[in-house]
Formats: sequence, structure tokens, C-alpha cells
Amino acid sequence: MGSSTMGLVAALTAVLLWSTNAYAADLALGRMSVGWLLMVQYATAAVALLAICWAHRIRGERRSSTPCSQLIEPEVGRSQPVGVLIGVVGLTGTIFLQYLAFATAPIVAANVLAYAWPLLAAVWVAATRRSRAALFSAGLAVVGFGGVALIFTSSSEASDAGTGGAATWGYLAALGSAACMAVYTVGASRHAATTTTVLIPATITGTVAAAALTVLSNSPSPSGTGILAAVYIGLGPMAAGYALWTRAMAGGGAERLSPLGYATPLLSTVLLLATGAAATTSTVTGVGLVLACSLGVLVQDRYAEPARTGSDGGVRAGSRDGGRS
Repeated sequence: MGSSTMGLVAALTAVLLWSTNAYAADLALGRMSVGWLLMVQYATAAVALLAICWAHRIRGERRSSTPCSQLIEPEVGRSQPVGVLIGVVGLTGTIFLQYLAFATAPIVAANVLAYAWPLLAAVWVAATRRSRAALFSAGLAVVGFGGVALIFTSSSEASDAGTGGAATWGYLAALGSAACMAVYTVGASRHAATTTTVLIPATITGTVAAAALTVLSNSPSPSGTGILAAVYIGLGPMAAGYALWTRAMAGGGAERLSPLGYATPLLSTVLLLATGAAATTSTVTGVGLVLACSLGVLVQDRYAEPARTGSDGGVRAGSRDGGRS
């Protein structure tokens, strides 16, 4: 199997893993608190990634440019504090708020709102870069925010979550997750750091934060099924998903394969609806607007600025999120 074919297989596998994230989270949250779910997920991913890095080191497969060496060797790791900060915001902040949204708001709407980061990024770019392409993307963002408004005003679906207030806070958390991803997108475009360079510090930070949340909320111990679902999320969508995506992006693969990542919110929404997740007509309409406009922004951004990868093949702004687990 050639290198390009392996890259394609890796990218498709990562997208499929990410697309199961919301469904697995919904399953786990029925059996454990959000604190426990986040703690097990982050800890599993951190242990798996550290084990892979140390295995590579033992085999002598390290190179000076690899993420493992940058994390394990202090003299390299210290040279990228901004990259680590971007990763903590982009992974820890994004996933933490995303799962708080999953726990308090209807899952279909929360999932799509958490993927609305291209709309926020488009507004940011339009405000700082006065070009025709940026203004066009901003126009799409305005239409997309109409979809967000439809989701917020879906009062019947808010009742399904328990209370309208809880759903509203969940929606706000989902938008906060999207904002973290937008910050990462803008930051990563200006800083030469690959995703895995910052993945281990981010998962460790997430583990500590989730442990604090679990202790403060005095959450009961989870069931075995819940733990298995959380371990799957940590090993699959988070650790394996990001590792496979980074493998696919290496060697110039970002420009060719990164658009595959944009299928993640669409596939995850289809899976949720197919497995019986509740959604009203207004929610489905809002979801459609957000997805369509987000895709439009990403396509416009790709054609306006086709070169968004670093010289080392690291994932940059446009190619990272397909990327959230």
C-alpha cells in the first residue's frame, strides 16, 4: 500500500472515529457524570499517547522533529510554550465545554453548535482582513447564526433536556467550545506547532481539571458500561483519531486530505438521528443552516488561501478540526 493510500485510509479512519464521539458521549452520560466521563477519557488518551511516545523512543524511531521528542526532551519542549497553550485551549477547552453541553442540552443541537467554530472564525477574519473573500465568509456566518438562533428558540426541545434554563446553559457551553476551537484555528495558523506536539500536555491538563470537577461535584462512581464508553472515547476519537489524522497530514497530506475532516459534524449528526436522538423541526432546520454555512466558510477559506500547512507537514488552521474528538 502506497504512502498516499495509507494517508487516505488514516484520514478516513480518523473521521469515522470522530463521528462516533457524540453518540458514545450520549451513551456514557446516561451511566456516569460528565466529570467522570471527562476524567476517564482524558486519562486514557494521555496514557495511550505517552505509551506510544515511549515505545517509539525505545525503538530508536525518534527524530528531532517528531512530537514525541518535543514532549519528552525538555530542551525542545520548553521552546514551544505558545504551542502548548494553543493546544490546551484547542483540545482541553474545546472538549471540556463540549461535554458540558452534551450533559445539559439536547445532544443533536449541542453537537452541531460545538462544531460552529468556522462561523466564529469567519467573523474574526472579516474583522481583521478586509477582503472580498472574508466578507463573503462573514455573510455565510450571519446566515449560520440564524440557524443558531433557531436552535436556541426551540423551546419544546429544551423541555426534553429537563428545563429550558439548563438547555440554554448547555447551548452556551457548546458555543464556548466552538469559540475555543476558533481561537485554536487562528492561533495555529500563526504558530508552527503540529497537533500531537501539544496533545499530551492538553490531555494531562484535561485529566486534572476533570478530576477537580468530579471531586467538587461529589459524583457517584460510574457503572462498568459507562467506563467502557469513556475508555473508548479516550482511545478512539481522541488518541487514535488525532494520531491517525496527524499521520495523514504528514508529508504534504494536509492540503489534499484535510477537507475530509469537515464531514465529521455531518456524519455525527446523521448517526445521532439514526439512533433515535430527539430533534424538533426547528432544531433540524437550524442544524442544517449551521452545517451548510460552516461548510461554505471552510470551502471559501480553502480556495482563498490554499496553502495552510507548515513546511513540516504539521496541521494548521484549516486542517485541524475535522479534528475534535
